Amino acid sequence: MPQRLSLWRREATPTLLLAGPLVVAQLLQVGMGFIDTVMAGRLGASALAAVGLGSSLWGLMLLACIGATLAISPLVAHLNGAGNDRAIAAEFHQGLWVAVLVGVVAVPLTYGMAAALPLLAIDPEIAPLAADYLRISAWGMPGLCLYLAPRYLNEGLSNTKPVMLVQALLLPLNILGNYLFMYGFMFGGFGFPAMGAAGAALSTAIGLWLGALMMFGYLARSRRFRDLALFVAFSGPRPKEIARILRLGLPIAVSIIMEVGMFSAVAILMGRLGKVEMAAHQIALNYAAMMFMLPLSIAQAITIRVGHAAGAGDYALALIRGRVGIVMAGGIMALSATLLLLFPELIVALYTRDSGVAEMAMTLLFAAALFQFSDGLQVSASGALRGLKDTAVPMFITMFSYWGVGFPSAWIIGIEWGVGPQGLWGGLAVGLTTAALLLNLRFYLLGRKRVMRE
Repeated sequence: MPQRLSLWRREATPTLLLAGPLVVAQLLQVGMGFIDTVMAGRLGASALAAVGLGSSLWGLMLLACIGATLAISPLVAHLNGAGNDRAIAAEFHQGLWVAVLVGVVAVPLTYGMAAALPLLAIDPEIAPLAADYLRISAWGMPGLCLYLAPRYLNEGLSNTKPVMLVQALLLPLNILGNYLFMYGFMFGGFGFPAMGAAGAALSTAIGLWLGALMMFGYLARSRRFRDLALFVAFSGPRPKEIARILRLGLPIAVSIIMEVGMFSAVAILMGRLGKVEMAAHQIALNYAAMMFMLPLSIAQAITIRVGHAAGAGDYALALIRGRVGIVMAGGIMALSATLLLLFPELIVALYTRDSGVAEMAMTLLFAAALFQFSDGLQVSASGALRGLKDTAVPMFITMFSYWGVGFPSAWIIGIEWGVGPQGLWGGLAVGLTTAALLLNLRFYLLGRKRVMRE
């Protein structure tokens, strides 16, 4: 027993060290969205609504790009674990081609979202502003993907600090860009006209390209990458290799969209119940999203650790690393759930002083406490499975869990049975718990199967 505890402690420490910078990076990224919202609020309700709607729709495309390129991380981790560092440059080159392909495709798709806004019966004062936001931010998509490729290369090599540093540099630049483009700045007849909500999109797009330049600058100058010869002989696109990466990455993108889509659909149902319910939903969802950054970062670290062990052919170690990470993520979210149950008034007081909204939000925070633990278990199990390069089966698991179980449960309990907002969040809990159980079962069975083959 002491030996087992020592093993778990030895595996937990590197996972935490990897996850720490990722937590900071994720929070800084969320902070950029928060700052956009606050600065748009100074322009009036229409600009605030346009930024909120535009960034929400743009966020779906952003998540799709993240998922499609995320495969680079476990692929590099496998090569590094196998001691085959010479092949990393070629893998990275093909990952870059995937990033270019995904980024280019994302531009017209984002324009398509903008064109579809008039069909959604959105307030005619808001729709044109949100459409402008989408059309301008679309041009940041290729920059986003070119930032993600070197980011995931670093993560696959267990180097997560650069991501944190880049996000820390981008945050003040985003504030400056918002100030210049949203509010306008003129001096001596020169400067920038006030663009309103569209200015936030332009600042975001420029920031994404700057992030890509920073990451490539780091790769070019860092000593730790010199032996990899990343830029000595650049490989052209190889369709078979690109298809292999996409087969691994696209299911990740679908899985992410399935989960986010469930929450978005429940938000639409919540909007039908009233403005107090919708406001309370936003409060509870914001807290849940902030806390989700912790297990999400641990999941990314698990992918690296499991992938490294699997690449070395040590599936017993990969199974242990996955279990340790899953327990850590579940433990953190259990603590979050405890805080929700003990101090709901303090949490709600940070968001609103409206007594009606506060009372409703506290009931939703209780429902959120029910799925905090499940949310930690499902995202960490997904990370462990990515480390084993298993993404297709988890995609079907998430589709079933969120849209075969979660959303129908939310509809039945919240709408058909008339339970209301608490019922809708109860449905979310059912979907996330189903995903947690099935994804963890998948990781255990697949891990045992790989161990038996050793």
